[in-house]
Amino acid sequence: MENLVVALRPYVVAFGFSMGLAVIAAVVAADSPPTVDAKQPAPKPATLEGQNVPLATALADLAHQTSESTSDQLGDPDPVVDLDLKQVPFWQALDAIAEKANARVDLHARDGVALVKRPAGWKPPPISHDGLFRTSLSAVTAKLDLEADARTYTAAVEVAWEPHLLPILLETRPQSLVARDDGGLLPAVGAGSSLAPVDGRISLPFDVTLPPLSRSVRSLSVVEGQLYAVAPTKMLTFTFDSIEALAKAAPGDPRLSHTREEVVCTVSRVVAAEDRWSVEITLDYPEGNVKLDSYQSWVVNNEMYLEHAGERFASSSYLLEESTPRRAVLTYNFSDPEKMKRGSRDWKLVYRTPALVVKVPFTFSFKDVPLP
Repeated sequence: MENLVVALRPYVVAFGFSMGLAVIAAVVAADSPPTVDAKQPAPKPATLEGQNVPLATALADLAHQTSESTSDQLGDPDPVVDLDLKQVPFWQALDAIAEKANARVDLHARDGVALVKRPAGWKPPPISHDGLFRTSLSAVTAKLDLEADARTYTAAVEVAWEPHLLPILLETRPQSLVARDDGGLLPAVGAGSSLAPVDGRISLPFDVTLPPLSRSVRSLSVVEGQLYAVAPTKMLTFTFDSIEALAKAAPGDPRLSHTREEVVCTVSRVVAAEDRWSVEITLDYPEGNVKLDSYQSWVVNNEMYLEHAGERFASSSYLLEESTPRRAVLTYNFSDPEKMKRGSRDWKLVYRTPALVVKVPFTFSFKDVPLP
């Protein structure tokens, strides 16, 4: 640490005491591993090896090992690829397969993630992988301040995550943002924090402001920083008795409450009228759930449905009655007349909720970034 401070002393002189300390803090934070909670979601690594492997076979094997599927939209003939991937996460493996197949990864295909043909003149953008996350850099734009004779640069990035993760929020202002040009480390940019909702998505594009540069700088040797997502460690599934049985159960009946991994899921009220079914669920969590602002909810990925003989009957709407970091009360409504005619005794209640909701940190690093 002492050697690092000595090495960065010129920046304290060049940028002033406060700015110099900010630069040192940025470098120290960037070079220090983030503190990671033991209860963190983790990717399932894949090993893909072989010569002349058909692309369809490679993608099927990747899906089998990671539980993440990718469609092949390259058309005929299906290419073959040579693979030597050992214990790598989904995104890293998929980008390697795409490179071998002369394809590109499309995050916005109709059927989800897909491999598609590369258009004429296409060049692979800078991509960074870290565990469950894939960060790509698609563009850099410049704005010239004529009075100050200085340019400000904005990087257009897109963060994708393994689809099973189901994040709720994503930090869009990188912490410890570091950029280097041929002259060395550039002054850090004040980050602050900005969380964007991402439930129901598999990626999010956003802009990142780069440190101020002189007009003579034509490229950056590295741009790197740290972000985080607010996401469940995993989803838990609770299966209860039929709607009719739950409606008749007295308070305190053990059939009304189940516990998994210290999460208590309780059916606190049931209405099973002829034309309306509703179920109130109360969730109680142990310490560890992330604390969000009052307007942010951690139950957006929760799901209630009824099940019988392999058939599902999904709720039509829900109302969040109460929400704190460790407790939530929600009411779900069912309103399909045709399915309700079969009777409430036929449908068992199933509920999905997070085990815990935590901050999941990840880093990105782009090298040799050209500037306009």
